[in-house]
Amino acid sequence: RRTLEGAGALAASTDRSLAALRQEVTSPAGTTAAGLARFDADGRLDGLVDETVRAAQARSRELGRTAKPT
Repeated sequence: RRTLEGAGALAASTDRSLAALRQEVTSPAGTTAAGLARFDADGRLDGLVDETVRAAQARSRELGRTAKPT
């Protein structure tokens, strides 16, 4: 949890890209590099993220059509 909180705070505090930040904190041949390589190996993570964003967008549109003014 703290790692994600720290990563989010770092990302929010700079204009640098997430890729650049990741390169700065990932040791070559380290544990994070190994984990990220596994994520990147077959493209499943990118596909899952795309599907997740599309599902959230679709639901947001549905909620927008059904929401009642307050």
